[in-house]
Amino acid sequence: MDSARTTPRRAITAEIEVMLRFAWSRGLPLPPELHDGLACLDVEADDARVDLEPRTPLATLAGLHALLAQAVAPAMPVTLLLMDREAVHDDWRSMLGPIANIRRLVLASFLFLLLFVVISTSPVLDTRAMDGDIYSLDGLRQIVVMAFLLSAAGIGGSFQALFTAQRYVADATYDPRYDGSYWTLIALGLVAGLLLSVLVPVSMEGAASPTLAKPVLALLGGFSCGLVYRVLQRLVDAVESVFQSRAGGAIKD
Repeated sequence: MDSARTTPRRAITAEIEVMLRFAWSRGLPLPPELHDGLACLDVEADDARVDLEPRTPLATLAGLHALLAQAVAPAMPVTLLLMDREAVHDDWRSMLGPIANIRRLVLASFLFLLLFVVISTSPVLDTRAMDGDIYSLDGLRQIVVMAFLLSAAGIGGSFQALFTAQRYVADATYDPRYDGSYWTLIALGLVAGLLLSVLVPVSMEGAASPTLAKPVLALLGGFSCGLVYRVLQRLVDAVESVFQSRAGGAIKD
């Protein structure tokens, strides 16, 4: 159904119906006052009567909607309607998730995993390439190393996005308004993972060489953008303190 043509009456009726199916299928207890308002759904469902007779007042539907929302909580009506409309039955896509955006996130995570495996088999990617920095590498070797680190960061970012989204899907509290935020999280993870593994001077204790440290740092940066933000913020604070101390010394002189 086109959201631009959906009237408030149709939208609220659709959410009431899907909440009823959800409550009945799970045996959720419904308040007694809800039973008296269910008769209005018969009027709304009968297209001929909707055209010929006065419709159920919108206030009545709103009250019924509020009672059902309390009964199915913490599930959200918009999430239940989204999962009902985007459900894929008898199709391989059903294995990837009940919502289209979740399925796209799963495919993105598979793509990053595939890139990580394929690039790791490249003869160009060796210990010398991983031990080098962006100033000592050039040409194809540097491109392969950067792509390898980006794929590791993408794995971390997609893992974080899927882990966050699946909790909302499991609780039926997924809000489609934030579909783009999960992809933003992956994009931030790509940037953060590359910065942490290549540009930010961070060392890992116990790592034998950058061969292991760099991909792990890229993975950590992709999984936690906040980690990279805190590292960069500490560097900024350190530089700022140097300038402030010099300025204070100049004033005293």
